[in-house]
Amino acid sequence: MNNPFEEITNRLEALASEIRALKRANKQERTDEIGGLELAREVTGLAARTIYKLTHRRAIPHRRVGGRLYFRRSELEAWLDGGRRPLASEQADAIREGKK
Repeated sequence: MNNPFEEITNRLEALASEIRALKRANKQERTDEIGGLELAREVTGLAARTIYKLTHRRAIPHRRVGGRLYFRRSELEAWLDGGRRPLASEQADAIREGKK
C-alpha cells in the first residue's frame, strides 16, 4: 500500500516547482511594468529633478493621472534607445553605401 505522506510530499514538490516556474515567468514579464518616479529613475539613471523637467517639456514618455506621474518601463527603454547615436563604423558603412 502507498504511503500517503509520500504522495503528499510528491505533490508539494510538484507545486513548489510550478511556483518557481511562475516566478521566473513573472520576472521576464516585468519589462512592461508601470510605475512612478522611482521606476523612471531606475530605468534612466536620471535625477528626480531632471525627470520632472523632462515631463514638463513633454520630452519623456509619461502619463499624468490624478496629478501623479506614471511611466511604462518599455516606453522609457524605447525612449532611451531612440536617442542612441550611431557608432563611427556604422556611419562609415552608411557613407560607403551612399545613405548619407
